[in-house]
Amino acid sequence: MGRPNWRAGLAQWRLPLLTGLALAVVTALPYLYAYANHPPGQVFMGFFYLGDDANTYLAKMRQGWEGSWSWQNRYTTESSPAAYLFLFWILLGHIAAVLNLPLIVVFHLARVGAAFALMAAAWFMICHFIEDRSARRFAFFFCAFGLGLGYVIQALGHPVIFGHQTDTLDWRMPELTAFYSVLALPHFAWSGVFAAAGIALTFKAIRRGSLWLGVLAGLAWLGQASIHPQMPILMGGATAAALLLRPAAPRGWIAAIIAFGIPAPYILYSYLAFVGNPEVQRWTFHSKNALPPEGFSLLFALAPQLLLALTGLPGALRRRTREDVFLVAWLVLLAAILYLPNPAGDLRRRFLDAIYLPLVILSARGMYETIVPRLRSVRARALVPFAYVSFAVIGSAFLVLAPIAVTLAPSSQPPPYWLSRPAYDGLIWLGHEPAGRVLAMPGVGLYIPAYSPDTVYVGHYDETFDYVNKTQTALAVLTGKQDIEQFIQANHIRYVVWTSDLPTPPPDALGPPAYDTPVFKVWKLY
Repeated sequence: MGRPNWRAGLAQWRLPLLTGLALAVVTALPYLYAYANHPPGQVFMGFFYLGDDANTYLAKMRQGWEGSWSWQNRYTTESSPAAYLFLFWILLGHIAAVLNLPLIVVFHLARVGAAFALMAAAWFMICHFIEDRSARRFAFFFCAFGLGLGYVIQALGHPVIFGHQTDTLDWRMPELTAFYSVLALPHFAWSGVFAAAGIALTFKAIRRGSLWLGVLAGLAWLGQASIHPQMPILMGGATAAALLLRPAAPRGWIAAIIAFGIPAPYILYSYLAFVGNPEVQRWTFHSKNALPPEGFSLLFALAPQLLLALTGLPGALRRRTREDVFLVAWLVLLAAILYLPNPAGDLRRRFLDAIYLPLVILSARGMYETIVPRLRSVRARALVPFAYVSFAVIGSAFLVLAPIAVTLAPSSQPPPYWLSRPAYDGLIWLGHEPAGRVLAMPGVGLYIPAYSPDTVYVGHYDETFDYVNKTQTALAVLTGKQDIEQFIQANHIRYVVWTSDLPTPPPDALGPPAYDTPVFKVWKLY
C-alpha cells in the first residue's frame, strides 16, 4: 500500500522538479558558454548580469569563508561596528569553506539549487491558491519563464515620459521575475522560495489550526529575513489584513502569531542596525538602487503579469476568501510602500521580492475564469494561454541569448565580463597576503574584496561612501596630481594597485612593485 502512495506523491512533484531542471540548464547556458569560449589571455569572472553587485556578494561570502558570521563593509574605509546582516551570503561562504569549493562555484550552485527550490515552492503555493488543474499549470509556467516588456522601452530608446527617464527594469531588477532571479542573483530566487513556502505554510497552519505548520512557516520567514529583513513585515501585514477580514479560529490566530513571531527578533535587530549602526546607515542611504522604481518603467516591466492579473482581480474581490484578501492586500500594501510617504524611506524598492507570485496567481484565475470561458473554439481555449506565456518568454530568451551573442561578437577590446590573466593572477596574489587597505581605481577595486581579505579605498558605487569624490581622489593620487606618499600615510594604505588603463606610468615614489606585470602592478608598503 505504501509504494503506490509514494509513487503518487512523487508524480505530484514531477512537474516542478523537471521544470526546475530545465530552468537550471537554460540559465546555465550563458555561463557555460563563456567559460568554454573566453578570449585568449582573459579570465571569465563568472557574471553577465549585475556584475557590480554580484562581486560585492562574493565579498560578503568571503567573510563567511574566513569564519565570520558578521558583515563589515570592505568597499569603504570608514570604520564602524560589525553587523549581523547579509546572513544568506555569509552562510554560503561558510558552505564554501566546509566543501572546500571556490566562492564563485558555490554562488552558481546556489543559483542551480534555487531553480529547483523555487519551482517546488511556487508549485506548492499555486496548488494552495488555485484549484483548477489547467489554471495551476498556466500560473506555474507563467511564473517560471515569463518576463516583462522592457524590450519595448529599449527599442524606443528609453524615452522621457512625464519628465522621467524610462528604464528597462525587467532587465535590471531580477526580483521582478522568477526567471531573471535564477539567472542572475540567487538571493532573489531564494527570497521567492521562502516567500512561496512561507505563504502556503502560514495559510495552511491558519486553516488547520496547526502550531507545527506555524513553526515551519516561521522558519521560512526567518529564511527570507536573512536575505531582506523587511519582507516578512509586508507579508505579515497582508496576512493580518486577511485575518481581520476573514477571521480564523483561535488556534489559527496562534499559528499565524508563531509564524511571524519566529523571525521578529531578527527583524527588530536589523531595524536597530539600520538606524543605529553608522556603517549600515551610510550604505542604506547612499544606495541609489534602494529608491522606488520609476512608475511607467515598472508598468512595462510587469505589463504581461499586471494586465492579465487585472482580469483576475474582480473574482478575488467577489469571493473575498482569506487567500483572496491576502493577495489583494499584498499588492495594495506594496503600492503604498513604494509610492506613498512612509517609514520605509529609501528601502522601498526592497519590498518587491517575489511580486510575480500574486500576479501569476491572479493572472491564472483571470485567464481561466474570465477569458477562456468566453472562447468558443476548443483550439482557441488551448492556444490562447499557451500563446500568452510564449509572448511573455520573449524577454527571457533575450536575456539568455544576449550574453552568448556578446561572446561571439569579434572585438579587439573584451567586454567587462572578463579580466586579463595578469590582473586575475594579481587578485589571487593579494588573496594570499595579509589583510590591509588598498588604493586602486574602482574598476579593480570592485574585485579586490571578493578575492582577498582587503578593504579598498574605493570600489563600488553604492557601498563606497562618497564614491564619486573618492574616485576622483584615487585618480589624482595614482596619476601624480596629488602627493601619493601623504595620501598613503593619511589613509593607512598597505597596498597600491596600478593598471595599464591609467593615463600615466606608475608613481616613482613607490619603488619596485611586489607583484609586477606590464598591465597590473601591486606595491606592498609594509
